[in-house]
Amino acid sequence: MSKHNMFNRKIKISGNLIFDTAFHIGSGKEGELATNMGILREADGSPILPGSTLKGNFRAFAERLSDHLGFEACLLDSSLSGKNCVSDENFRKTKLNEFQELKTEDVKINWLNEKTCDICRLFGSPLQASRIFFSDGTLIKWDQRIQIRDGVCIDRDTETARPGAKYDFEVASAGTVFKINIELENPDDKDLAIVAAVLSEWENGFRLGGFTSRGLGRARFVDKKVEYVDYTNFDQLKAYLLTKQMTEAGSLLDDNLRSALQVKEG
Repeated sequence: MSKHNMFNRKIKISGNLIFDTAFHIGSGKEGELATNMGILREADGSPILPGSTLKGNFRAFAERLSDHLGFEACLLDSSLSGKNCVSDENFRKTKLNEFQELKTEDVKINWLNEKTCDICRLFGSPLQASRIFFSDGTLIKWDQRIQIRDGVCIDRDTETARPGAKYDFEVASAGTVFKINIELENPDDKDLAIVAAVLSEWENGFRLGGFTSRGLGRARFVDKKVEYVDYTNFDQLKAYLLTKQMTEAGSLLDDNLRSALQVKEG
C-alpha cells in the first residue's frame, strides 16, 4: 500500500458556535412563514447549520490569512492570485496530460503537491480529496423562535429605495448554539498552522450566513477542544478503535502557528 493511502494521524476539533445576533442561513426557497427568503430548517422547524457553510467560511478566512503566514493561496484563479494551482481550470488543462502520464500513485501525489497551493492541499482540489471535514452543526440551544425581517432594494445611482422592491426574509434568533466538529486527516505542519489561525479568528468573533452587512450572523467559537490519535502508536490506535478514545492535543495547533509566524518573521 502506498504511504499516502495510510492513516498516520487524525485531529479532531470540537466546540460550540454561539450566535450573538440573529442569523440567516438561506434555503434558496420561500420561507414557511410566507417570506420571500426562508432559512434552512429541519422537519420540526428548527434551524440547520450545514457543514458546507462552515467549510466555505473557514476556507475564506484561510485564504485571507495565508499570505501573513507565508503560505500560498491560488484563490481558485491563478490570474487573480499569480499562483499556479491545479484548482485553476486553465492551468489544470495545460497540465492534465502530464499528470495522466505518471505511472505510480506516489509519483502522482508528489506531482500534485508541487502543482497545488497550500490552501487547496488542505481543502481539496479537482484532482485531490480534502483533508479537512466539517460536520453539520448539532443544535443544542434555541428559543423556538423564527423572526421575519424586512428589506428593500436600494438604487445605487439615486441611493434611494426602488419602488416595489421591498422583500422580507426569515432569521433564527440570537442566542442559538450549535455544537460542531472538525476533523483533519494526515495534516502536515502547514495545515495545522492554517487551522490554528482561522480558529483564532473564529474565537474572536466572525460573521456567518446572509445579510451580515446588516449586522446579522455574528458568531463566536467557544469551548474549543483539540484531540488526536497517532495511528503509528499502537496504544493510541487500540484506544481509538476499541473505545473511540483520543489523546488531548495540548498546544499542538498553537505551536505550529507560532512556528509558521517565526519563519515568516525571519
